[in-house]
Amino acid sequence: MKVLVAYATVTGNTEIIARAIASAIPGADLKKLPADLNPQDYDFIFAGFWCDKGTPDEVWQAFQKDAKARPIAYFGTMGGDPNSERGQAWVNKVAGLFPCENFKGLRVWQGKIDPKILAAMAKMPGAKPMTPERQARLDEAAKHPTAEDQAQAGAWALELLKNFRNDK
Repeated sequence: MKVLVAYATVTGNTEIIARAIASAIPGADLKKLPADLNPQDYDFIFAGFWCDKGTPDEVWQAFQKDAKARPIAYFGTMGGDPNSERGQAWVNKVAGLFPCENFKGLRVWQGKIDPKILAAMAKMPGAKPMTPERQARLDEAAKHPTAEDQAQAGAWALELLKNFRNDK
């Protein structure tokens, strides 16, 4: 089975998760987007994005339009905790944004936030003040993706592929 792990990244968070997925799958092709790829050359695709202003990034969106003709699983990273109530609402929103009959799964991991984005947000009119609670959330995000996150990514990908093979 020919597997592609394609990803878009800015801070490197999504790349870390993509590498963990590719490492877990013997022979998987790992490609950073944008890339000259033909999704039809693959039996299964893992497509990785990063959260850009509340939605998956544009590079990923362009890629997944063609890629979703193949069996595909989406994975991503976000600065917030994807297991929090707000994080789960965002994950559910993403799942509904890109409907696809070949959709096999979605998983999101926490990642550090680009300091440039934080600085720009602080200068915006009506910017939220830095509270101890907000700083604690940013400090936690800066620790991710962890080795545990990477292990979970590899296990998630292997389980999806196992289920896909069993369904064929």
